Parts: sequence; C-alpha cells; structure tokens
Amino acid sequence: MPFKLDPEYNAILKSLFGNKPTPAPLPAGDVESRRDRMEPGIAVLADPNFPLDQVVTRDFFADTSDGQKILLRWYSSNHKSPSPAVIYAHGGGMILGSVKVYDKVVAAYVARTGVPFLAVDYRRAPEHPHPIPVNDVYAALNWLVAHSQELGVDSSRIGIMGDSAGGSLAVAAALLTRQNDGPRLAKLILLSPMLDDRTVSADEHLTPFLSWNTTDNETGWQALLGCSKGGDMVTETAAPARMVVATGMPPLYIEVGELDLFRNESISSLRPSSTNPV
Repeated sequence: MPFKLDPEYNAILKSLFGNKPTPAPLPAGDVESRRDRMEPGIAVLADPNFPLDQVVTRDFFADTSDGQKILLRWYSSNHKSPSPAVIYAHGGGMILGSVKVYDKVVAAYVARTGVPFLAVDYRRAPEHPHPIPVNDVYAALNWLVAHSQELGVDSSRIGIMGDSAGGSLAVAAALLTRQNDGPRLAKLILLSPMLDDRTVSADEHLTPFLSWNTTDNETGWQALLGCSKGGDMVTETAAPARMVVATGMPPLYIEVGELDLFRNESISSLRPSSTNPV
C-alpha cells in the first residue's frame, strides 16, 4: 500500500533540510557520490536541546592489528569516577561517515546522559574491506580497557553502541572479543543495525521515503565484502546476521523503526540472542 509521512514528522524534516527536491537515485557502486550527498546531513541529527559546550573532547590514537593508527575521540562531561563508558561506532553503510562527521551527534549523547563516549574513526570500505573496520573497533575496545584507570572508567561497565553500519560492527566486535576471550562487554546498543549482506527486496511504495535504500545497502556490502557478498563463506564477524550461537554475548538493546529497511533483519538476525536479555 502507498505510504505518506506523518504531518508532524514532515514538518520536522522541512525545518532541518528545507524544501529541497528529492535527488535522483544514485547508481549501485557509486561510493563517492553517496559520501558527497549523505555526509553533510548527518550533523543535523544531533539533539539541539543540550548544551554541547559542556562536553570536553580529547583525541587519542590506537594501534591496529595491521600496524596502523586510528583516531579515537574521547567525550566526557564531568562524570564521576569510575564510570561506565560507551564505545561508539558511527553509521554510514560501511562506506561513509567519520568521527568528524558524527562529532555533534556523539557530543549530544554525552551531554544528555553524562556517560563518556569513545568514538572510533574506523577505516571505511571499499578502501579498507573486511576485516579492517571490525578490527579497528575491537582495537578501540582493547585500548579503552588498557586506559580505563587513566580515564576514570570502570572496565567492567563498557558497552559498544552503533547505528546502521556501526551497529553491525558493534555486534561483530562483541563476537571477536568472545572468540578471542577478550574484554567482557556489559552491553550492546544497536540503532537500526545493518546486519545482513543478503540483499533484501525493494518495496516500491517504501523506497521513496528511505534515506538508505536497497541499492545503497547493496553498494555498502559490496564495498565491504566484494565478490563474497551473499555467499556461503561470509562469516559472522563480517555480517552478524550469520551468527548462529549467541552464548557469551552481552545483554542487548536494539531500536529499529517499524518501516526501517533493517527492521526484519534486526529481528530475525538477533533471535539467537533471545537467550540473553534483550
């Protein structure tokens, strides 16, 4: 059936983005055009109701498993030590976004909650395919545990949060730390996570309302996995929808819209986690 936007929600969108005409669809595989089009709009997602000047940031660098260094940005707001902390993996379909692009979004989370965040500038596909992005998030987890005392963090109360692609990387990092008997996570927080590399069917009625559609999704997974996308050799740390056993995974919070592209895969993919608190 055809859809239309709720008038109140539509008014909010117009206040943020104006009355710009709907741009023409981008062809599959065009990563650079997606970066150019989508990244400028991400900062407006930050909650405007909290003073961001109360949030202090510090930049650190972590060593990766392949001998590189990645940026980690620490956000804090007068938290009491030792406190819980959240590692944040940004969204962007595996191909776009960065700590810089999501800076105000993360600062708003910290201003609102008082919980410090560590944002990971993981390397993006296609320049850096799997397993580089998830290894970067896992490196951030190990770095935070190693520096927990310095930052006033309770290392037993660290969670990973991610939206879209970041949600996938959050689950994948939790799987990695389980495989490697690494640091135990207190929580996974997933917002509309991008979990399944097997392309979903497009809904002609819904597609015009999606900020990330099936063609975008195929582009992101192709960039990350290449010719293995959709095949039997894709592992659970590459696409967490392939997870079969959830034993040892942390408690999970997941939030996804009823008409979100990732709604069905979020429910079916994480069903094995039903043995854990969800």
